[in-house]
Amino acid sequence: MVTKTDLQAAQLVEAIKSDIIIGRLRPHQRLVEEEISAQFNVSRHVSRAALVHLDRMGLVTRRPNRGVIVRDFSIEQVEQIYEVRMILQREAAARVPMPARPDAIREIEAIHIEYCRELDAGNLLQVNVLNDAFHRRIWATCPNQYLAETIEKLWVETTGIRWYGVGDPQLLSHSREHHATMIEQLKNGDREGFVALAVDHIMPPLEAFRRAHRMSSTFSA
Repeated sequence: MVTKTDLQAAQLVEAIKSDIIIGRLRPHQRLVEEEISAQFNVSRHVSRAALVHLDRMGLVTRRPNRGVIVRDFSIEQVEQIYEVRMILQREAAARVPMPARPDAIREIEAIHIEYCRELDAGNLLQVNVLNDAFHRRIWATCPNQYLAETIEKLWVETTGIRWYGVGDPQLLSHSREHHATMIEQLKNGDREGFVALAVDHIMPPLEAFRRAHRMSSTFSA
């Protein structure tokens, strides 16, 4: 049975996740139960439950006797994660039905239309929500659901990396173009093109992360 505490904790998880996506909460930033409870008008029990769930999702790090911080990655860790993501997405793209079923195409197109509308309106948080929905719907067509679930897990775990490019107009423009191309590839059965784009599409955030960390290292030096 879902309790009121469960619902509040789930809503708090989404709120903190959104703050991480858009950069309101930055890597290494401390998350204090008392402050979260006051900000969102919830009990400490709810705050604690939300932080535990965020830790399981890989979005925060719980340090014994030192509190909770927004998770950060070294360049080496991110590159290793993205290497795994590239392998997984290449394999999933090689397995999705081609051409895609008409009902799947209709749902993916509907998400893309809404994505473009929110992008034009500058609603970056909703753009990220719809971007998640777009890719989740595509990978849901993969017959190997364990593969799709592993992609989803790594996608969530690297949420904090996305803020490095979330407001970059050029990256957002490329994302829009890639989404439109993916839809055409799924319609036309262009397996080779879709497999290549499934990998290329995830690279710009990685490059933005690399640039940010190189600049940070140079500044520190």
